[in-house]
Amino acid sequence: MKIRYILLILTAFLGAALLVAVAVQIRAETLQYQAAQRVEASNAVREPLLLNANALGDERSRTVMLLIGSDDEPGRREDLLAARRRVDETLERAEREITSRQASLRDSARSLSSLEGVKRDLARLRRQADEHLAADPDRRGAEIVPRWFQEATRLIEEVQSFRLTLLQQERPLEPALRAEAVLRTYGGVISESIARNQALLTWALSRPGGVGATEVETVSRNAGRADLAWDLVQGQLNAPLSEPVKAAIAAAQEEYGATLGPLQRTFLAALSGGVRPAIGSDQWYEIAGGALERVAAMQQELLKSSRQRLEGELAAARRSVLLWSGLLLGGIAAVAASILVVRLRVVRPLEELNATMLRLAENDLSAPLPRHARTDEIGEMGDTLRVFKANAIRRQRAQQDKEMLHARLKDAYRQLRRDLEAAAVIQSTMLPPPAILGDVQYRGLFRPSSLIAGDTYNVVRRSDGGVGFFQVDVAGHGAPAAMVSVASHQILSQALLTKSDGMHLEELVERINGDWPEDLPYFTMIVGEIDPRTRRGAIVQAGHPHPLLIRSDGSVEPIGEGGFPVGMVSTVSYERLEFAFGPGDRLLVYSDGLVEAENAAGEQFSEGRLRQLVREHSRGSTTLLLDQVDQTLRNWRGSERLDDDLSVLMLERLNERTNAHAHV
Repeated sequence: MKIRYILLILTAFLGAALLVAVAVQIRAETLQYQAAQRVEASNAVREPLLLNANALGDERSRTVMLLIGSDDEPGRREDLLAARRRVDETLERAEREITSRQASLRDSARSLSSLEGVKRDLARLRRQADEHLAADPDRRGAEIVPRWFQEATRLIEEVQSFRLTLLQQERPLEPALRAEAVLRTYGGVISESIARNQALLTWALSRPGGVGATEVETVSRNAGRADLAWDLVQGQLNAPLSEPVKAAIAAAQEEYGATLGPLQRTFLAALSGGVRPAIGSDQWYEIAGGALERVAAMQQELLKSSRQRLEGELAAARRSVLLWSGLLLGGIAAVAASILVVRLRVVRPLEELNATMLRLAENDLSAPLPRHARTDEIGEMGDTLRVFKANAIRRQRAQQDKEMLHARLKDAYRQLRRDLEAAAVIQSTMLPPPAILGDVQYRGLFRPSSLIAGDTYNVVRRSDGGVGFFQVDVAGHGAPAAMVSVASHQILSQALLTKSDGMHLEELVERINGDWPEDLPYFTMIVGEIDPRTRRGAIVQAGHPHPLLIRSDGSVEPIGEGGFPVGMVSTVSYERLEFAFGPGDRLLVYSDGLVEAENAAGEQFSEGRLRQLVREHSRGSTTLLLDQVDQTLRNWRGSERLDDDLSVLMLERLNERTNAHAHV
């Protein structure tokens, strides 16, 4: 794909990604706004339901007062009618809220149906109460009061249950709103408990016969429910409530704790002891009504605070949706403008530059150069094209010169390759072929890392019948190391052949080390001799790996003391190591290219693996053992190529000449 298309696609992709991110955020903000709408709508419906429950409790108490009264006071009739109007108003308000907020409420049809059922039951209860109140006072009976009270209480519980169902469907998440919703629930429990006891004790105190045990238990249960609700209210005061709400709660709690609560406990204690309280029903009704007014004021303050908080949340969510929507529109405009700018300022100039470059690449020097009076990268590219065109002819000439030089270099390389191949042939011919010298048989393994190597070895037979041998590993690789190996090969071969009987092997090595030029690379070696008159051999180790002595019984032991490489320190001394070398014994001499060969994981073959390999094949022939070493190393490397030169020399002492051929 061309870069100009990549730029356009990348700009469009980044713009689309930005727009998708903004759209996702708008979606989240919209969902949050809708959630706030649902909570606000639910709260708008729950508010009149709460007021309706309180108003129903007030209507229940006032109806009970009239039902148990012996005379019809006009003032009480008017108070009952006013209470009924408050109940009707709150029900109508709840219906209006449900109808107007159907889009934000769940199952609004069922909610309206529930309110219709409440209205039907309420109308029936009112007809029952009115029929009883319309009768002749002398013919009225008090038996309607408990049944009517229970039905009214059930209706209030139904309204409260409906309100709690709405709260469960849309529970507010903000801590203060959640706390206020809980406080309103507890306030409803307190209000209903007080209203029940207001009606029950008013009815009980108005009867001349006293209060029964069942009524005392009911009043006690209501008082306990109110006390527990106040304790739960206290546990919610740690929430982030407003100061007016806290003040309203404190005022209602003080009124209850200072007046109504102690009075209820006094009543219960007196009634449990069978003593009739001195206070009258009317006085008790007024005291309980005062506590209900405080609780109602607390509820009103909670409702006001919740409305304000929800309106604030809804406004903030609306602003957020509008803000992100504006950002989306701005982003769309920005993306479109970015694509247009990239097309006019980048893509089109690049297309012109690309067309010119292609013509110049085809040696079309007549191609016109685009002229952009710009100081940015596009302008720099145009200047570069002008320089390119001006130098086109020189490049052609330079290319011709390079081709000529390349041809000469190829000829020189072919010649150098032929020379190196010839040198490799000469170096390989210097290595002794497998042979038997007296009662000593030898065979070698030689694998250079390149055409020529820094490793070499030789086996010579002296005039006294002794067999001398050496193996050399010159530091480094390539031609320098190979030239030094050739020189050391000649020097060591002549030294072993011309070694006098009185010269020790270590003296020969020290003389070579002392005469070695300082400007030539150093080398490691093993030089040794096998005495034809005894069953012994001797070596001098000069920094070379330890040879392995393979006994006729198959045991393997390393020999040697290490020593310094030749040419590293001119004044160093060396030691000769003698060892028994009887019939069937073999000596394995190798360069470090064997034990330091690495596998694909960078792990070296190591002397330990070599010794183990030699032990496993120690009873095989020399040829088999060397072949096994070669094959194992190839498998270890996983390649035919070596990083360092490899040479192995094995010498074996035979029992007698007739058995020599059997071991080769």
